[in-house]
Amino acid sequence: MDFIDTGFNDAYTNMAIDEILLSSKVPVLRFYQWEPGAVSIGRYQDVHEIDLEYCAENSIDVVRRITGGKAVLHEKELTYAFIVDKEMMPRSIVESYKIISSAITQGLRALGLKPEMNKLNTRNRDNPVCFQETSFNELTINRKKFVGSAQVRVKGKLLQHGSILTGINTEKYSNCFNQKPETDDLMKKITYIEIPEKELRDSIKHSFSRYFNASVNDRNLYNREKLEALELARKKYKSDSWNSCSKRKFYLSTPETKPEGLRKK
Repeated sequence: MDFIDTGFNDAYTNMAIDEILLSSKVPVLRFYQWEPGAVSIGRYQDVHEIDLEYCAENSIDVVRRITGGKAVLHEKELTYAFIVDKEMMPRSIVESYKIISSAITQGLRALGLKPEMNKLNTRNRDNPVCFQETSFNELTINRKKFVGSAQVRVKGKLLQHGSILTGINTEKYSNCFNQKPETDDLMKKITYIEIPEKELRDSIKHSFSRYFNASVNDRNLYNREKLEALELARKKYKSDSWNSCSKRKFYLSTPETKPEGLRKK
């Protein structure tokens, strides 16, 4: 298993790197963060659910993911991406969520936390905010969500990426949406963990190694991957044609079959 920590990048580069790593020949665990802060929206989500004027005035990027689900403000968090051959995981999205959540859970428990996997699915299709709802096998503490994830299967790979919250500004979060959620409601449904970043990274990295019984090869992005990601960010993820349309036709940097098993945040 390759482990790659790409640190802080803008939203477009972060999404491009996830897509480029779909070509990896071995499983990949990637950590990353966002600078400037950004709102990512699900593949099928209408961008006009986001207050684009507020985001522009506050230097918050807006980008569409290749995964499904609802919008997330990426600011105070550690983001993970796990990429693996889809044949190595269950066909069931719920079961594959459970496996990846179990690996994360082991790392968090080693830090003294007590996360639980959600066993209830409360969906509201009209709600544009990822962290106001908790899907099956997503992680909570005291019934409050602190990890939001999304999944797609394409190019023979499973990609799951998600946000592990290390803080939240509920007022800013609310202001990113045209239909602004009440900050009190956000505080009732969302929490975060206060763990030094290095400890959090190291513990989850080691828990993935243990859980999947795989040695970990630390590496940086190859120069080829960096160049391809920068080009893909410019041509695709920064483009109005990708970000403006909802329920748009799926496409990757190279022609492929349509994705299967989309998972909502």
